[in-house]
Amino acid sequence: MLAMDVPVAVMSGLVLAEGGKHLLKSGDKEKKRFMNVIVLMYAAIFIAPAPIYYMCGWPAWEVNYLWRWVDHIKGYPLRAGFIAYALLACVVIPTYLGYELGNFLIKKGKELWVRIGYIVMLILVGIIILLLRDITFNIYADFVKYDAGDSFSFWTHPFFTGWFLSALYFWGSLVLFYLWLRKQK
Repeated sequence: MLAMDVPVAVMSGLVLAEGGKHLLKSGDKEKKRFMNVIVLMYAAIFIAPAPIYYMCGWPAWEVNYLWRWVDHIKGYPLRAGFIAYALLACVVIPTYLGYELGNFLIKKGKELWVRIGYIVMLILVGIIILLLRDITFNIYADFVKYDAGDSFSFWTHPFFTGWFLSALYFWGSLVLFYLWLRKQK
C-alpha cells in the first residue's frame, strides 16, 4: 500500500545512510557518489518491485482505494506509464531523500538522529497499519469488488505468500546492504 511504501522508503534511505556513515563522513566525493549510486539502485531493485507487484495483482489495495482509474489502465498507455513511473518515484525519491537527510545529520554529528528517524518511520508504518487495518487486512482486488464488499483475508494464499516473499526480499536485502556498507572502505 502506498501509505506504507513511502515511509518504508524514507526509512530505508536512513538505514543505508547509517550503514555507510563512515563513507559519508570521509568527505571523499567518490565515496559519496558510490553511496548515491548504491541508494538509488537499492531503491529501484529492492523496494520498487513490491508496489509494482501489488499494483499488477491488487491495484485498488495498492493505492489504498483512493483512485478508481487504476482499475482501468489496460489499453491506456499513458495511464499505465504514469502508474509505473509514479510507483517508481514513490519509492526512489523518498529513499533518496531519507538518505540525504541521514547524510546531512551524519555530517552534522547527529548520528543518533538518523537511527531515531528510521525508528520513527517504522513506528509510523505501524500506526498506518493500525489506522488502516480494515483495508490492509481485507483485500479487495479492484474497485468492483471493493464496492460489492467482496474481500478476502490478507492471510490467504496467494496474497500472503506473495507478501511474505516480497517482505523477505526487502528486509533481507536491507539487512545485507546495511552490513555490507558498514564494511566498505
